[in-house]
Amino acid sequence: MNTILKTIILCPLFLFLFLSCTKDDATSISLTEQAISLKAGQSDTLNVTINYTGEQAKVGVTVTVSDNTIASATILPTQKETKQSSSTFSRSVVIKAISKGSTSVVIQAGSKKITCPTTITQTTLLMNQSVVMNYGLAVETSDNNVFIMDFFPETFTLNQSSGSVSGSGQFIHFESFFPASVSSITAGTYPVNLNGAKNTFLPGGTTVENGQSNPYGTYMVTIENNQVTYTLIKSGQYTVSFRGSTVDIEGDLTTETDEIVHFSYFGPVTVVDKTEKPEVVNTQFTKGELYYVGDYYNMSLSHTFFAYLETANVDLNSETLDGEVLIVQFDTYDYYSTSIPGGSYTVLTQEQLANFAVKPYTIVPGNFHYSLGKQVTGGSWYYNSTSRKRFISGKADVSNLSGQYIIQYSFYDRIGSLVTGTYTGTLKFTSEVSSAPRLKTSAQKVSNTDGFPSAVKQQTKTFGAINEKNFRFIGAR
Repeated sequence: MNTILKTIILCPLFLFLFLSCTKDDATSISLTEQAISLKAGQSDTLNVTINYTGEQAKVGVTVTVSDNTIASATILPTQKETKQSSSTFSRSVVIKAISKGSTSVVIQAGSKKITCPTTITQTTLLMNQSVVMNYGLAVETSDNNVFIMDFFPETFTLNQSSGSVSGSGQFIHFESFFPASVSSITAGTYPVNLNGAKNTFLPGGTTVENGQSNPYGTYMVTIENNQVTYTLIKSGQYTVSFRGSTVDIEGDLTTETDEIVHFSYFGPVTVVDKTEKPEVVNTQFTKGELYYVGDYYNMSLSHTFFAYLETANVDLNSETLDGEVLIVQFDTYDYYSTSIPGGSYTVLTQEQLANFAVKPYTIVPGNFHYSLGKQVTGGSWYYNSTSRKRFISGKADVSNLSGQYIIQYSFYDRIGSLVTGTYTGTLKFTSEVSSAPRLKTSAQKVSNTDGFPSAVKQQTKTFGAINEKNFRFIGAR
């Protein structure tokens, strides 16, 4: 009896002593992948399973990289402890590829460690041919010159006279912005920028036309077996330097899949002038409409009229524009609500517009603003079936005798084109105060396909010709 009693008493004691002597340590470590291969810029997650004894919380886990210039590794924080059993837990390690080379990721749990060989590769594009075109002030929302630049490797054959390209491989298409005073590539560093700032390039994006997705901005083009694919560039930078008359361009670009592609170009660069040249447009409008919108800016400075002068075939309710339209935003004193008073009206400067100095006997220049979350046009513009002009200066002299108008006008856009003429006749009047108008930005699509190479269609958005259909007031203030 005493023996049995002693056994009952001592067994828990031995069990306690045994457990208390169990070491808090890992017994083994395993990985979901035995080796990692990544492209520079990309990341992968390595799942680590750890078997242990003792208390799991006391089994520390660390990760190191033998060469942290090639890759980095981070243990993800655990929101909730992940255990497969009472003696197993897991961790996730994110490996980020930095630059080309080989290194090792070492994971240690307690006294155990495991090594994951890691190899980083990088796509390097060596270019020796170029086609560069200066489209000038082609993007309406930017005051900088747009350079469309294509750089090709030797696997392509370019025909400069016909604008055709043949071959296979990868080339890079840039949409870069240079100061308006610049007509050739200049030395410097050019980062990505969404707003068309000078000495930058536009990241890649897509537009959808007739159900087909098309790229714009900056992207890589891959041509293999007569198949063309596009990879958008979302960030990066390139540097331009000169060795005599030879241009040296080098940079790192991050693709939409986070891959960092290194490229270099060494060779001559000839810039083809594709800038729009100033012209004189002599208009002959035969009909017009006048919309009164009251205190358009809610600032008690003036009241606003929109005059639409049109050629004979224009129908503002149509989906297409057949002819020409001149839109002029006149501002007058608040006691005029049915007609534009006679007098001389001058287009506001951009500074005056920015300060909302919209006073009587002024004309609001063409501008862009946001309405209901979308960028729309406002102010004074000229449209025809293939293009449009945003006015930045000029004047109009108005004579109004019992609703019979004589409006003499001369307006200039930002490249110096002149739209001029004299309108004589009545203006069909509509009060839009109650509906609180907003100009709809939709006019006949302007397409520009004069790009190079011919295999890559330059999209309308690339050159700033925003698609529009009609010019009507919509929405509520």
